[in-house]
Amino acid sequence: MGQLIPLIRVAFASFAAICFSCITVDLQAQHPDAVLVTDHVREATPDDFMRVTFVPAGVSVTTLSRPGSLRAFATATEVYDPPLKLKDFPAYSGLVNDDTKTLIAMRCQPLQPEKIDALLATWPNVFTAIQRDLALDPKKCDGTATDDDTRAFCFAHQYTDTPGDTVPISLAHTFSFAAQAFAAYSPLAAWLKTKYGIFPAFSGLGFSVKDSYYLDAQHPMDAQEILVKSISPEYILKNTSLKDAGCSCISVAPYPGRSEDLLDPEFIHKHGGEGVCKPVEKLNQSGQ
Repeated sequence: MGQLIPLIRVAFASFAAICFSCITVDLQAQHPDAVLVTDHVREATPDDFMRVTFVPAGVSVTTLSRPGSLRAFATATEVYDPPLKLKDFPAYSGLVNDDTKTLIAMRCQPLQPEKIDALLATWPNVFTAIQRDLALDPKKCDGTATDDDTRAFCFAHQYTDTPGDTVPISLAHTFSFAAQAFAAYSPLAAWLKTKYGIFPAFSGLGFSVKDSYYLDAQHPMDAQEILVKSISPEYILKNTSLKDAGCSCISVAPYPGRSEDLLDPEFIHKHGGEGVCKPVEKLNQSGQ
């Protein structure tokens, strides 16, 4: 018996080590390294998106963005696993939480990805999307454009993404070109806001800029702050119906403590309406 006890101890220790190894592998499988997730969702277009907005009570949401828009911004669902509290989520998309309005949260997994034509939100992709969405004849750019759609198309058509051997120079070419859209008062800037939801806070890096909601002359950001806060990958999706985009959607009216509850993609998928925004009394509560 005295010899058996050490053997039992060795066997138990070996079993514990194996089990711990299994648990470690399982946890890594559930939550891969953040750098791998970011690399995956930026190098290859994901098929699972999150979009959040806040609307006045009674507003019906049936499309990804407001009627008349051509594109809508979304982020990769995979980046938000495990989920954040509602109060923290919008900031990473360049928005702010609004406790006074109805929360619209959608998780979109399109069965036909071509219907949303998702593109990483870089300036080169924006210029590609504008030409694809408007589908005008480039010959229209030979003369003077007389309407906003043609002006936007021709501006995008002028852009060339020239390869270079110096990163700052290559980027400077693109950002200098894009900046022309926001120089002084520009009909093109107004078009980008209305049709694409692109405001001066848009970086064109493929990342949304955290805390950029209040960016203006009164709350400027320098380059260092913008680059540091470029965290969450963002995409531009065609402004299709929620059904065509494969969205599960929830509508959550204000309630005490809503901002402290989790905005969980799985909760949205489970409790949301398919192609419609289904009213839900409460979000997942923290710690549950």
